[in-house]
Amino acid sequence: MICQRWTYRVGNSTVMVDNAFNWLGWAQERLRVNDETVQDSRGLFRTHQSYAEPWLTTIGEGELSVRMSARLMSIQCVLLVNGVRLEPETYTATRWSGPKNSWPPEADWRPARRGDFMVAPKAGAAKG
Repeated sequence: MICQRWTYRVGNSTVMVDNAFNWLGWAQERLRVNDETVQDSRGLFRTHQSYAEPWLTTIGEGELSVRMSARLMSIQCVLLVNGVRLEPETYTATRWSGPKNSWPPEADWRPARRGDFMVAPKAGAAKG
């Protein structure tokens, strides 16, 4: 599996978006908030995934939304809070040969580098 993780700081929370895929068409994704999985999905030949979660902000209730999409040679992840795009604090990745529906150990994740199939956000995005 080729795995990518985008880590965001949203207020006092840590939000992680994980994606993993293989060249046979399998893909799996999950959304974690403070180390708790709040959404996950998996299947064959998935090119897009979206999640939405209620989110309490300093001005009241809002929504945290995530959109992932497969590009030609990369995965793009966009996280929005009340429609405002946030930039990840870190990008991590790993290659892993574990079974479907499972994830690599935390110790296997390393800082992402060129060739890790990740799209960096455009300049000008806000941090949480």
